[in-house]
Amino acid sequence: MRWAVQYESKSGVVGLCLFRAESLFEALEYLDAMRNHGHSQVFNLNQLEESSIDELYRLFPGVVSSGGQGVEKGFHG
Repeated sequence: MRWAVQYESKSGVVGLCLFRAESLFEALEYLDAMRNHGHSQVFNLNQLEESSIDELYRLFPGVVSSGGQGVEKGFHG
């Protein structure tokens, strides 16, 4: 399954993380790992059905439409 989640780093950068997890339980474990690696807030978890740009715009309009400002490299865990 593919997932997407919004996050805010300690420096105030808001972003979007896309990742794979086999279940909701594994997805929640990934969110815990993000929190342990410096993301002060992790919120708005969504399972992606289409994995399309249109779906990301629909689920995360504020993040996707920011024009890439405040983008930081994703967490790899």
